[in-house]
Amino acid sequence: MIVLQTLLACLAVYLTFYSFYWLCLTLLGLPSRSSNFSDSLSTSPEILLILPAYKPGERFLDVLDSLPKAIQKRNIKVLVLLQDADEKYYHYSVTKGFICIQKSFSHLSGNSYQHALRFITQWIDKQRLRGTCNPEFVMLVDKDNVIAPDFFDRIEPYQYDQFDILQGVRKSVSTSTPISFFDHLSERLNDCLYRRAKEKANLLLEISGSGALIETDLFIRCILHLDANAPGFDKNFMVQLLTQARQVRATFLPQCIVTEEKTNNISNHNPQRIRWFGEQYYNAIHHSGTLLRAAFQFRRPAALDYLITLCRPPRSIQVVISPILCFGECVYFWATSAWPIGIPLFSISWLLLSVALVVFLLHENALLKATLSIGSLVKLAYFNLFNAVKSVRAENKGKFIHTTHHL
Repeated sequence: MIVLQTLLACLAVYLTFYSFYWLCLTLLGLPSRSSNFSDSLSTSPEILLILPAYKPGERFLDVLDSLPKAIQKRNIKVLVLLQDADEKYYHYSVTKGFICIQKSFSHLSGNSYQHALRFITQWIDKQRLRGTCNPEFVMLVDKDNVIAPDFFDRIEPYQYDQFDILQGVRKSVSTSTPISFFDHLSERLNDCLYRRAKEKANLLLEISGSGALIETDLFIRCILHLDANAPGFDKNFMVQLLTQARQVRATFLPQCIVTEEKTNNISNHNPQRIRWFGEQYYNAIHHSGTLLRAAFQFRRPAALDYLITLCRPPRSIQVVISPILCFGECVYFWATSAWPIGIPLFSISWLLLSVALVVFLLHENALLKATLSIGSLVKLAYFNLFNAVKSVRAENKGKFIHTTHHL
């Protein structure tokens, strides 16, 4: 009985802490007012857009079509790295005037996306030596991300000098299915909690794997130091940003938009979440010491904060189990006139979390739709529980799980 109470107490403290953390970031991250942005027509620094496309589909043609208008009259080059792709994408890229390289990394063991990124850093170094390309910033663009035509117009010239990283926002093409709807909400929540809120708190905002302009030397340094055993890419990239001596300056630019497809069925959702959870918990387990040392060595609270972020439970699971545990706690109190662990922590956790959810969903005008889709959320939580367990298995180390999206 004592062991069970101890386990329940640990779970209650864990959930209450992260419910409070979620609520604080939600309140901090909601935009206080609309900002006015003026289009900037001044010359931007030299920028290299990088499109590492593994087995691209028809959507990739739309991505390529969006680029000429976005980069016109600017000092921006486009590098397309095709991997195991149909020849038509190579010819289409070349006709657009883009630099296009065909390469395969499938014969190499380990994380194929990291292999692609390391190849890109070597390519940049070679172009610098030749004097043919010397970008001040680089930006990764996913194979299904369409850049808005005014993306670069919405960046003020001084921001290139003031910041090392300029993070744009990713918006959904469609939210027609419950899975794509919750995927969309998850991305919007990431913008609120881990970008807007953390920037306001003077912490390093979370970088997305696509749509972020990153100072080139910083990008190369972090890519070369990536943990080869880490699944995925962007979370270990964050670890590298936070554990180097250099203080990184980043800002979130919600007016700079790329549109993306969202997963719309469970067969696409599951492998994507295995990759994401694998990234999260691998870095939480294997880089907690590194982040703690950076927090104290460099007096960098952002490193400790990111460790806290990495240790959080999957949000869908937290949202589903919190009211269940609260209900069970109340039934126990009704039957025994005592709380299971002495104080109603599960009830407090659900209260904090429900306030955070309602505030966020009201802001997004999504409360009704989310309420009507609760059944789908429960289903997602069920699958995510197994996805989280699968993600930490040894076979996922040093692996990048490629996913496919269909509208």
